[in-house]
Amino acid sequence: MNAAEAPVFGDADWNQYRARVAAALTDVEADMQQRGYGLSREGLTLEVAGRLSLGVATREDFQVLEALVKALRPLAREAVRATREDHGGQFALLLL
Repeated sequence: MNAAEAPVFGDADWNQYRARVAAALTDVEADMQQRGYGLSREGLTLEVAGRLSLGVATREDFQVLEALVKALRPLAREAVRATREDHGGQFALLLL
C-alpha cells in the first residue's frame, strides 16, 4: 500500500493505522536515541515507511506520511522518555 492510499481521519480504520505509525515512530526514536544518532523529519518518514512497508513512490505519498510523522513525533518522544524514566534508563524495545 502506498502512503497516499492509507486511511485518513474519519475512516473506520484510521485509529488503528495511526497507532501503527505511532508505534513505528516510537521504535525509530528509541533506536536513534540508543545509538546516539539523529534523523531529520524526512529521514524519520522514510524509516517509518520502511518499517510499515508503506510505499512512498510519489511526492504525495511522502507528504501524506510526513505530515503524520510530524504530528506524532512529540508523542513518540514522550513515550520514549516515559519508558526510559520508568525503567531507570535501562530498557529494550522490540524493533519491527
